[in-house]
Amino acid sequence: MRRNTRYSASEQLKAMTNQWADTSTIKTIGNVGTNKAREIRRNIEQQVMDDGYRLPHQKMVPMRYVIDYFNIDINYLKKLAKLEEMG
Repeated sequence: MRRNTRYSASEQLKAMTNQWADTSTIKTIGNVGTNKAREIRRNIEQQVMDDGYRLPHQKMVPMRYVIDYFNIDINYLKKLAKLEEMG
């Protein structure tokens, strides 16, 4: 059974504070399920290798690639998190 969980802007920002992202982090940032998060992680792993880099951590990808993948505007997300705090 699928659980419909929405993560707040502040939860997403907190998840983005790490240098590396695993499947769980991708689930939080992208608001996707486990299988989709694994697929995204594999796509990002391939992109990193295509860019000529190696991945030192198994099943983890650089956060900047995750942010680029989802085309996240961090400044906008910060504004939303601030609005959440206010009310």
